[in-house]
Amino acid sequence: MLEILITLILNKSIEVILVLLLKKIWAWLLRDESFQCLNHFLKMQILILYLDWILLKTSLKSLPEPTKENDSHTYS
Repeated sequence: MLEILITLILNKSIEVILVLLLKKIWAWLLRDESFQCLNHFLKMQILILYLDWILLKTSLKSLPEPTKENDSHTYS
């Protein structure tokens, strides 16, 4: 009987602790600073994916050839 009571108390305690932790995490995620940080991160990821797509789409043949004037740098 005592063992059943202890397990019920432990289960309820763990449930209460998890609910409190989830509430704290949810409140932290919904703060304005966290939201702005996540928003910035998402925008950067979209930009990186777009640039990666452009680079994969662009072949090396379509890039302009470097001219000799650009290659020869003379420093005096």
